[in-house]
Amino acid sequence: MKRTLVFVLLGPILGVLAAFSMVTVLFGGGFDTYGFPIVLFFSLVLCAITAPVDGVLAYVAPISIRAPLTAIVGAAVCVGIRWYLWSQTGNKMVTPTLSSEFPIAIIGALMTGMCSLLAHNYRR
Repeated sequence: MKRTLVFVLLGPILGVLAAFSMVTVLFGGGFDTYGFPIVLFFSLVLCAITAPVDGVLAYVAPISIRAPLTAIVGAAVCVGIRWYLWSQTGNKMVTPTLSSEFPIAIIGALMTGMCSLLAHNYRR
């Protein structure tokens, strides 16, 4: 239950904070507030997909291995969702390169890795 709450409630908030800080650093504070609900929904979908993977890894791997694996899965899912949305919006001519997806992958990896660390039962 704790894992679900951390991934579904805290994960999207971390995603919005990461996007807000990235936009602030890149553009100096001028940003469009309509993008944040999109980031919140995108983060919610990402965390809803990655949470069961972390739950399965909780039974077979220690936290020192589970958190990086969850972060890798989160980055891959984040880029996969981005490419899926890119292809569904009619942009079939030029696909985005992998090097342009690094900021999105890093945000997804940090978000899911942090949720994995916070959802771990340290008393066990």
